[in-house]
Amino acid sequence: MNRQQSTDGVSVLGGAETAIALPDPRSIAEMALNVVERALEDAELRWSDIDAVVTASVDLFDGLTASSIAVTEVVGAVMKPETRIAADGLAAAIQAVHQIAAGAYDTVLVVAHGKASMAHHWNLTSWAMDPIFLQPLGVDFLTVAGLQADLIAGSDSSIIRRWAELAAHRKRTARGGIGESFTIDEVLESPVIAAPIRVGMCAPLGDGACAVVLGAGGGETTGGRAVIAGTGHDLDSHHPGDRDLTEWAGLRRACLRAYDMAGITDPAVAFAVAEPSCLFPHEEALFIDAAGVGEQTVLSPDGGLFAGTAPAISGLGRLLRATKAVKGNSGHRALAHGTWGPAGQGQAVAVVEAR
Repeated sequence: MNRQQSTDGVSVLGGAETAIALPDPRSIAEMALNVVERALEDAELRWSDIDAVVTASVDLFDGLTASSIAVTEVVGAVMKPETRIAADGLAAAIQAVHQIAAGAYDTVLVVAHGKASMAHHWNLTSWAMDPIFLQPLGVDFLTVAGLQADLIAGSDSSIIRRWAELAAHRKRTARGGIGESFTIDEVLESPVIAAPIRVGMCAPLGDGACAVVLGAGGGETTGGRAVIAGTGHDLDSHHPGDRDLTEWAGLRRACLRAYDMAGITDPAVAFAVAEPSCLFPHEEALFIDAAGVGEQTVLSPDGGLFAGTAPAISGLGRLLRATKAVKGNSGHRALAHGTWGPAGQGQAVAVVEAR
């Protein structure tokens, strides 16, 4: 088939995600197959309608070399083009968006998976830190997040309390999921795991998978289309000491690219909903500042990641939530966000617009 560059936007045709479990008794392949079959059903497509596949997974977290090999068959990538992104699932979706926009494919399946139950997730992340200066100190993503929170809060105890209030609120909004619910005081009394971060301030990690079908144009239903109108991604310096941890400069740059693509001049009034990937309450303030969203934007209406999430799937799940939030409300926009690496090193955003 001779394809041309998409001029009518890239549509979210369908998607599905597992409920986060700790643990999920199914294998990675079983979880992936489940969401792929449901996503295809949601999009009213068959396996043969998929031109290419993009997956998101991390070898370190799966304990596998080339972790995408574990799901090649169940995502339908046998004898089809496949790309693996070793980052958050939203980065994989952005890869697919640009494949379609460039005219390489008409329909692309995006799948992300992660199983935090297989090992102690935060301990594993130490292996992704600098092996000379940081690994010998036992530094991992959690300790860097604690350093980031400490730099932001300083000696202001009122900031810590606001974070406790936000964490308790997000968990209540989530209406279940995995992990415990805490009152504000219980959050503040829960054990410190990376000062000033306490157990009650952490979004719970478990096992899960997510799949999204993207296509050129199309997606016309009685509920209208949901189009990815803009995308942006950025990768900041890996060494935490080489950047200002009190801001997400990479996210700001990613947002500027996405807003320019989507024709957004004032993000403070552009979005009805924003779905940030925030594992800790201090990250929400970083997101708001970098993305420039205003008070009228509803953040994480379903509790965000505090309902539970899994490594590598968060941003792709946020894309699904953002799509559902605006579809059928022509002209409404939502912002989906994904992040990976220590203290938000990698950032990805997608502007979803209902048409």
